[in-house]
Amino acid sequence: MSIEFKSLSRRKALVAAMAALAILGTACVRSAASSDEELAALATEQAIQTADAEIQATLEALLGSATVATPTATLESTSGPIVTATATLEAAQLTELAAIQTQAAASPTAQATDEVEQTATPTPKPASDACYGARYVYDETYPDGTRVDPGQSMQKTWRLQNVGSCDWMAGQYELIFVAGDRMGGQSPLVINISVPVDGYANFSINMKAPAEPGTYRGEWMLRSKGGDVFGVGPDFDQPIWIEIIVRG
Repeated sequence: MSIEFKSLSRRKALVAAMAALAILGTACVRSAASSDEELAALATEQAIQTADAEIQATLEALLGSATVATPTATLESTSGPIVTATATLEAAQLTELAAIQTQAAASPTAQATDEVEQTATPTPKPASDACYGARYVYDETYPDGTRVDPGQSMQKTWRLQNVGSCDWMAGQYELIFVAGDRMGGQSPLVINISVPVDGYANFSINMKAPAEPGTYRGEWMLRSKGGDVFGVGPDFDQPIWIEIIVRG
C-alpha cells in the first residue's frame, strides 16, 4: 500500500514538473514574442519619428523661405510711401520756392511801375487848390451832332459837378457866353441853384436854332459874382458847349 502511494506521489510530482516546464516554456515563448513585438513597435516608432523629423525639416525650410521673403515684401511696400512722401515734400518745397521767387520778382516790378507812373503822370492838382472848378459829366439834352430844324426852339442842359473847394451859392454865380454861336441864349444867366462841393447839378439855357442849314457850336462858362470865370478841364479853364446840325 505504501509502495503504490509513493509511486503515485512520484507521478504527481513528475506531472507537476512537466506542467511547470510547459508553463515556463510557454512563458518563454510569450516573452520572446513580446520582445519581438516591442522591437517591431520601437522600429515603427523610430521610423515615424524620422518621418516627422523630415517633415519638420521641410516645414522649417518652407517657413524659413517665407520668413525671408516677408521682410523683402515689407521693405518694398514700405519704400513706396517713403519715396512718394519725399517726392511730395520736394514738390511742395519747389512750389513754395517758386511762389517766393514770384513774389520777390513781382515786388520790384510793382514798385518800378508805380515809380514810372508817378514819373510819367504827374499827380493832378487837388480840387481844393481852386475855389471854383467844374467837371463835365454828360449832355442831358442835345448831345453833339444832334440834327434840328431851322429856327427850332431848344433847351440845352449840361450836367456838371462842383469839384472846387467853394460851394456854388444860388444867385452868386452865372452862366456866360464866351465863343461861337450864341443861338439866342441869354448871357449872363444867373443860376439860382446851390451846389455844394462834390455835388452835382443840371444847368439849362433856352436857345433857338439858326435859320440857315449848317453846323453850329456855342461855348459857355461859369462866372462868380466876384468876376472869377471858371469852367471844366484840368485847370478849370475849358468851356462847355452845344453843337448842332441844322437840316437843309
